[in-house]
Amino acid sequence: MKVTPDSNVYEVLEKYPQLIPVFTKQGHCFGLLANPALRATMAKMVTIKTACALHFLDLNKLMKDIDEELSKGAGKTK
Repeated sequence: MKVTPDSNVYEVLEKYPQLIPVFTKQGHCFGLLANPALRATMAKMVTIKTACALHFLDLNKLMKDIDEELSKGAGKTK
């Protein structure tokens, strides 16, 4: 699975749980993704791009951080 701005947040975090800290360090709103129950409900409704727009976060920075984290693990999946 290639992670793009149009990827669903829930699907990305299910496939790549190592990305949870990458999201949560972005700020309080994404910090809620550390809670499995909130992740299973809220994250299913948005793409990465939409979530960044809703919370005024830098999409390019988040995508760069995601790419860096995935390159560390060479795409290890759950």
